[in-house]
Amino acid sequence: GSGDNQDTWTVHGKAHWILDNLIAEGKAVPMIVVMMDGHAQVPRGRDNTAYFERDLLEDVMPFVEANYRVKAGSKHRAIIGLSMGGGQSLTIGLNHADRFAWVGGFSASVPREENIGDALADIGKLNDRLKLLWVACGEDDFLLDRNKAFIELLGEKKVDHEWYLTKGNHSWPVWRGYLEDVLPRLFK
Repeated sequence: GSGDNQDTWTVHGKAHWILDNLIAEGKAVPMIVVMMDGHAQVPRGRDNTAYFERDLLEDVMPFVEANYRVKAGSKHRAIIGLSMGGGQSLTIGLNHADRFAWVGGFSASVPREENIGDALADIGKLNDRLKLLWVACGEDDFLLDRNKAFIELLGEKKVDHEWYLTKGNHSWPVWRGYLEDVLPRLFK
């Protein structure tokens, strides 16, 4: 999220414990999780998502692939985030469905249609590439209306997706629950 950094998913989100427990219970497959700081070095007045995308695709992914034993191809990659990171994940994931087959946003600052226009230009190709497009938001979240409008857009365009309207607001207890719900769905 916009007020967070690369440490927040472990400090507040307990992502490492959630994933370890899901793997131990046989509910999720083992996976490498990379957590970046979503605040790219952005010149004043520029779009943070574009700079984050460049860092992810040109620096982080090649580094991970060169230094860790990972499977190649989109069906072995997911991009999921919350709030600002959810918007980044949805934008980058949809625009690069050739690189990410699993895309999700938690209480996302969802992308505007023009920011995913290329992805929406060929819905058949997009739906074929995506294994899962997962979006969730709490009924008391200040981003709920924007998420509902995004879900309406996906429905109008006939983009395959899963939408979860849950109890809760824009907070860590909600997002930890989303993480617990979506991790077992990945890479299966």
